[in-house]
Amino acid sequence: MSNIVFGLIAAIIFVLAYPFILDKLFTLLKEKSRIPVYVLITSLAILLYIGGTELSHAPPPDPLLTYTFLAVLVTISALAVVMPYICFTRLFFTPALSGRMKTLSILTGSLFQIPFLAALLINPERTVDAALPPLFAEYLPGLGHIFDAVATALGFVGQAGYDLIFTIGVTLGFYIELAIVSTVFWAVFSVFSKSE
Repeated sequence: MSNIVFGLIAAIIFVLAYPFILDKLFTLLKEKSRIPVYVLITSLAILLYIGGTELSHAPPPDPLLTYTFLAVLVTISALAVVMPYICFTRLFFTPALSGRMKTLSILTGSLFQIPFLAALLINPERTVDAALPPLFAEYLPGLGHIFDAVATALGFVGQAGYDLIFTIGVTLGFYIELAIVSTVFWAVFSVFSKSE
């Protein structure tokens, strides 16, 4: 029991600290190369997660593979949190957040990772009908219903290849939701930063 509690506490600390680590690493890069490197790393992490998820359906799951997927998922999450600090400052020529406001903004985004990760990882069991395909809304609190409506309207639900479409949708939706939340915090803290 104490190993589980220790592991959970260590995981939460890692999830909260990872965006700060990534932000620091990106500030070491030249300003012109930050966005291309960010896009490359984010794309690779998303592709790795999607590809690995599709290849890992055969039981029993290897614990090392499980931890690797969790690390990649947390990387995607942390990249979504730092996205506005890396991309928007350069794209919109706005002054960069600095000091206390930047720390508070990244910390707020880091804290908001936890409910999104929980929604993705701690999923309710399918009690109604296990034969039905999974719903995006079960994994994505914000965009899930929209993704479900689009998948149903396009006729993807229940068709061959839906598992791949579902995995891509959940992974991209997870990133987009966190990036939107982080952007809102970035914008709010930018306003407070200007008033200081």
